[in-house]
Amino acid sequence: MNTMVRAIVLACLVSLYAVSHARGQDKYYAVIFGVQDAANRFNQAHSFATFVRAQREPAKIIDQATISWLPAAGIVDLKNRAERGTNHTFKNSFEIVTRAQSVAQWGPFEVREELFDRAKRQDQLLKRGGILYKAVDLTTRPGGVAINCEHSISDIVRNPGEPFVRTGTARGHRGSFLVAEHLRPWMIEPNTVHGWLDAPLGLEAYTIIKKSWNWPN
Repeated sequence: MNTMVRAIVLACLVSLYAVSHARGQDKYYAVIFGVQDAANRFNQAHSFATFVRAQREPAKIIDQATISWLPAAGIVDLKNRAERGTNHTFKNSFEIVTRAQSVAQWGPFEVREELFDRAKRQDQLLKRGGILYKAVDLTTRPGGVAINCEHSISDIVRNPGEPFVRTGTARGHRGSFLVAEHLRPWMIEPNTVHGWLDAPLGLEAYTIIKKSWNWPN
């Protein structure tokens, strides 16, 4: 092997090591949010979550998938049949919150890489219209026809043949708390909140109620 070829091979190996080392420093996190008005009315309640691959120093978001599933028409009606939905971006999920609504937050929690990968697949499924939206999805959810905002998040950890987690009539902050609890087995040290992620996520720009595992505190 001549000197030039040896140098090229060495440069490639160094580059591969650098990429691998950088990837090894990345970790995965989930943040769950609940939206409701003062009366916690069904048509004003929403649950959404964002899943990120990030590095701590310097604090940086490498990749992100947000699950924020609402009807494309923008109006939640419990009587509506299955309809086309929109998976809102992370930023837009906050922009559509009104002054009459409040936002609660659980996390950021470090999670297993597989949870992030599942969230990415769910994000892609929703964006390509692979499933519809329905607020009351008792009959449409089992067949993969239509789901609501809570179940669009909770179902990312369900494997074929496993029972569905049900949140009943819980919605808003309470419904989102139940979703967070359902994801808890996928979290690494779920009692540790990684608040340093708030800044790179831009959460400091919003009024948010930080929540703990002790409901309703």
